Amino acid sequence: MKNEYNIEGVKCGGCVAVVKEKLSKLDNVDNVEINIQEKTIVVEGDVSKEDLQAVLVETNFKIV
Repeated sequence: MKNEYNIEGVKCGGCVAVVKEKLSKLDNVDNVEINIQEKTIVVEGDVSKEDLQAVLVETNFKIV
């Protein structure tokens, strides 16, 4: 399953790396792609938006 969301706070390649690393640790996440210019994130896997945001709660990134 593929889901696309808007993401706030991602401004550079380092930000992308942090988000990918954190979200990839979730068991049901198969792949994460982030488009900095469009401020979007595509997550492949069986995981809810709430679960994704819970992993990012201690960062400056927010899935909306």
